[in-house]
Amino acid sequence: MFCEKCGAKLPDTADFCTNCGINIVKNDKATQRNIEDTEIQLRVKPTFCFGYMVLPSLIIYSILIIIFSLMFFMISAITGIVIALISFILLALILGIKTAIKKKQYDSYSYDFYKTKVIYKDSFLNLSEKEVKYKYIREVAMRQTFIQRFFNIGNIVLFTNAETGFGNGIFIMHVENVQDVYKSIKSIIDV
Repeated sequence: MFCEKCGAKLPDTADFCTNCGINIVKNDKATQRNIEDTEIQLRVKPTFCFGYMVLPSLIIYSILIIIFSLMFFMISAITGIVIALISFILLALILGIKTAIKKKQYDSYSYDFYKTKVIYKDSFLNLSEKEVKYKYIREVAMRQTFIQRFFNIGNIVLFTNAETGFGNGIFIMHVENVQDVYKSIKSIIDV
């Protein structure tokens, strides 16, 4: 902090200025606002929904493997069966690894809503953090596809004042009970 009279730099705990001797009046409102702004009002974490994220890929890849194997089955039954088995084993291995990484990634996401700002954090493969003050958020939207409604998840988008460019806002994917979370976010942000 700085002295209001002479501008000398002072420690935050100073009661008087060491340069000019004036008593330092502490601004309790600013201190209280900073304390309140460190309290998380709402924490939103995306949900890793196995049925929504993995099953569609599994079904599509399985159909492709069956079609591909049938083509080889017409040439030779043994070749078709071997190719089908190898393909399903590889599919299980690849999807298993991909699913484990994706789940770990989802577990590391967090969206913390404070009184004046939202902070997004990702700390698994990528280390990133983004802070957006509420005064820069112009709109909050909830999106839920038919399939997402079936799994009771959805997406929430916080649009910022920036009109162009990539990353102008925060996209919260796969939120469980999205309608309730959306209402909570709107009440905190008050857009």
